[in-house]
This record gives sequence, structure tokens and C-alpha cells, in this order.
Amino acid sequence: MLGLLALAGVMYVGPTAFAEPLEEVSTIVSSYDKTSASITISWNHDDSATGYKVGCVSCNPNTSEITEDISVELHGVTPFPNSSLAMLYVIAYDSEDKIIAAEQLIISLD
Repeated sequence: MLGLLALAGVMYVGPTAFAEPLEEVSTIVSSYDKTSASITISWNHDDSATGYKVGCVSCNPNTSEITEDISVELHGVTPFPNSSLAMLYVIAYDSEDKIIAAEQLIISLD
């Protein structure tokens, strides 16, 4: 009987589940004038990430920001030539400045 109670305790406690960095990335295009846009990018909090780099690949010139927050607003986001698609990225770093996750985003600015 005692063995069953110990087993039930192990099953109840079980391993702790953690979210992966950048598991939930979302974007909101707040303005777009057919030339450039302002976009808010946000993502889930993760204790293993201590910093983030957010940038725009399609922008000319390429831009990036470094933050410890879980959201950033990029201004002056431009699409690829002859397109309304922009390419953004978010990179999560740990306390030793090693990349632990990266997410690439292709966004329609229209």
C-alpha cells in the first residue's frame, strides 16, 4: 500500500513543463503607407532567454534592435522590391549570449 502511495506521488508531481522560447510569436501591422510600415512583434516569455534581437531582412538598409522585453515595435519596415511582403526575425539568447531559438517571419503588409 505504501508503494502505491509513493508511485501516486511521483505521478502527481511529475516533470515540470516549460514553454520553448519564441513558441508564440505574433505581429500587428499598425500602419502601412505602401512604402514603409510600423509593426509590433511580441512573443512568449521564457525564463531561459535573457535577451532578444529583432530585425528586418527585407528593409533597406537591414535594421535590428536588441531588447530584454517580450515585444518590440519596428518602424520603417519596408517590403521586398515589387512586393508587399516583409521578412522579419526574432532571435532569443541565453545568459551566455548563445542563441537558444530563432524565428523567421514573412508578413504581408497589406
